[in-house]
Amino acid sequence: MGRIYLCSSHFPYSIIKYNLTIMKILNITIAILGICFFACKQDQDAPSPTPKMSTNFVKTHSIDTIQESDIIDVLGIVMSEAEARPSFKTGGVIKKTYVKEGDIVSKGQLLATLEMQEINAQVQQAEEGLQKVLRDKNRVGNLYKDSVATLEQYQNVTSAYEVAKRTSEIAQFNRLYSEVRAPISGKIIKQIMYSGEITGPGNPIYAILGVGKSDWVIQAGLTDRDWARVHKNDKVNIRLDAYPGQKFTGVVSEKSSVGGSGSGTFDVEIKFVSQPANLAAGLITNLSITSGKRENFRVIPIESLIKSNGQSAYVFTAENGKAKQIKITIAKILGDKIAVSGGLDGITNVITTGAMYLEDGDPIEY
Repeated sequence: MGRIYLCSSHFPYSIIKYNLTIMKILNITIAILGICFFACKQDQDAPSPTPKMSTNFVKTHSIDTIQESDIIDVLGIVMSEAEARPSFKTGGVIKKTYVKEGDIVSKGQLLATLEMQEINAQVQQAEEGLQKVLRDKNRVGNLYKDSVATLEQYQNVTSAYEVAKRTSEIAQFNRLYSEVRAPISGKIIKQIMYSGEITGPGNPIYAILGVGKSDWVIQAGLTDRDWARVHKNDKVNIRLDAYPGQKFTGVVSEKSSVGGSGSGTFDVEIKFVSQPANLAAGLITNLSITSGKRENFRVIPIESLIKSNGQSAYVFTAENGKAKQIKITIAKILGDKIAVSGGLDGITNVITTGAMYLEDGDPIEY
């Protein structure tokens, strides 16, 4: 067998060489880890890059200026200026009615009467009471002259006589108004009560509508702005569907001082200058009112509005590459456009397409 001989002079050198190799590897590893640590720390300490804001692509529209038209177009309805609902002054049983629905009546014409037995009895009772008090007054007056009756007694009977006299006058007045006469000339459009019915004081018996040429008027409701532009005696062109192709004229005769509670409009009344031969309450008219007051408005597309309450709204304009929000005042709506009375001073354009997605200060391109 072969033998292995270890040389004592070489063994320590091998061990030292091995240990040096291990130390070099450890040093290299520590250096690499240190470089990685400092690199990671620098990455953590470095500020994060600011994200770039997205740009909104929009379309703009230039602002136009228009002059308000001097013609106000509105619908109106024909009405009678004269209307009455006559009634009895006293209550009772209706004896007879003399006219019916559709009849033409003249002012002062007898329309209905009451059964008079009870009313005549009241008048007779008042007359007899007056005669009795008159006799008492004369008798006490004679006694007072003879110093038999006192002054107080004479004064009391005199007062009783005055009361009885007024009672008699009231009874005679009620008998006089126990019939109904037409207060105006016109047409009976409704009979409310008939013969044999019991009526109370003030209950209407008929409804009468004036149908004379001077009785007809047209009533129209205007917006507050148009109402302010209209004045009395402004000329009006009138067209009626009942008379196609024909034109009539009128003038503004009255302006209401109170707005309609439900519609929010203000009424004006137009009187005919020329009118058809036949008219009826309820006919619809197309009116063109000529106003002498006109103003200039700036006009923008309706799609540029982003928020509105009917009187004011918000829009965006392009300024230095950014969207700027502006509050405007609405004057009126003109179809697909908005007439603006305030808020656009110095503004030349508004954003239309894309306006709904913008915030104030957003970057834009157009």
